[in-house]
Amino acid sequence: MRDWRVGYHRQTAYGRGALGGGYLDWSARPAVYKDYRGLSTVALPEDIRGFHRPFFEVLFGTPGLEAPAQELSTEKLGRILGLSYGITAQSGQGRDVFYYRSVPSAGALYPCELYAAVQGLSDLEDGLYHDDLARNRLVRLRAGRFLRSEKPWAAAFFVTALFFRSSWKYRDRAYRYCLLDAGHLVENALLVLRSEGLTARVFSRFDDDAVNAFLGLDSEREVCLAVLTIPHGETENQSEASSEGAEFFELGEAPHEPVQPEACRMSPSDKVPQMILDAHRRTAEGPPGASPGSRSTAAFRSQAEGRRSVPKPAGEAVSRSVAFAEAVWRRRSYRNYVSQPVSCAVWHTLWHSLSLHGVLCPPMEVLVACGDAEELPAGIYRWDATAGEMSLVKTGDVRSTSAHACLDQDWLRHALFHFAFGVRWPDVWESLGPRGYRAAMLDAGRLGQRVYLASTALGLGACGIGAFYDEEVRRVFHLDDDRDVVYVTASGPVKKLWK
Repeated sequence: MRDWRVGYHRQTAYGRGALGGGYLDWSARPAVYKDYRGLSTVALPEDIRGFHRPFFEVLFGTPGLEAPAQELSTEKLGRILGLSYGITAQSGQGRDVFYYRSVPSAGALYPCELYAAVQGLSDLEDGLYHDDLARNRLVRLRAGRFLRSEKPWAAAFFVTALFFRSSWKYRDRAYRYCLLDAGHLVENALLVLRSEGLTARVFSRFDDDAVNAFLGLDSEREVCLAVLTIPHGETENQSEASSEGAEFFELGEAPHEPVQPEACRMSPSDKVPQMILDAHRRTAEGPPGASPGSRSTAAFRSQAEGRRSVPKPAGEAVSRSVAFAEAVWRRRSYRNYVSQPVSCAVWHTLWHSLSLHGVLCPPMEVLVACGDAEELPAGIYRWDATAGEMSLVKTGDVRSTSAHACLDQDWLRHALFHFAFGVRWPDVWESLGPRGYRAAMLDAGRLGQRVYLASTALGLGACGIGAFYDEEVRRVFHLDDDRDVVYVTASGPVKKLWK
């Protein structure tokens, strides 16, 4: 199907007055954690504070910084997993207890799981492990070396999604949220790895059946959505900025027996909507294509009228930033916004944060609806992070209109910035084929994670919005028929920050 707008994304669009009814079946509530039984385990260190590198030095990849040697150990692996997808706080008691994690999730349902295949570590047996974050340990699923010898990887991380955890509440639209959640986790893990002095690559293209079988999954319930790889320390680093989305991750060719596929069951009644399973199958493959990016970027930059350069971050907003691990630890979703401006240094830094190292699909179109800030009149702007330039789309404060289009969430109109991530589907199709849908949604989630973390480091609040009236939001941000907003993320001053 070449017309993306009548595929899964259009079929799951929300329309005013047409959201449908339904209720949550609490008897079918999915399990929060995946549980393997009777397998060997490895305890992970409790201390995951890591190196005290300033947040924006990690985010912007500031050159010339002294970084730890590129090597991996069990201690470092524990820090990476703990910061990437660990439990960061607890609220409530008993049956009402809630555990915050280092990444956000739609409805706090956390469909993602994290696995690691490691080889050549001096203090950890070669094999495939599941990150049992509830007990802060690794569960060994397979022993041996499985990563291809031609690629001298020290480790590969696999980001999966358990569909029912999200579809229990969001039904057919849940595949969107699984991909966005996975994108948040991917970007968080990439930044954590960089903070540890490790160069990582991210892949959204791989053989679904082979990888899911390797992970031992019941692929009617849980599937892999992304893979991150780390080379051995003695290997020459690959650039994070290369176009990984057009490359293919491969495993060894040995067949793999299932590993407790029943562990993928999250509920006695965990039937996944057929539309989600069909959408995932349809997006399984795509043409190799060229490196993603050139066409959209050229078209975007051709709109030269009214463009304005935005100075790169420097000075107080960057130099006084918190440590990277602290920003990850303190990140929360906020809705208690207050309508007040911020300084140039703050919004310059926040906007420049929206630059991915290694895109998976043709570059996102980033649009920003904002109120008045220092040297920034209210309006809608297109933001080109690569060029560090902005262009005015429409004058005036449209935040109330944007909030109205986002399911009438009134709190949103007080958020200073509404970042909308738009995708031009023909470019995605041309570069990556049907598989490009996954890549686009993953990149949108990755950008959302950068908004969250940069906002936290700047003393602002942030909140992702995946539920909105799709056509209304597209009109608010003046997108053509071949473009869609796939994710909105709010940021701005809040009444009170979590400590």
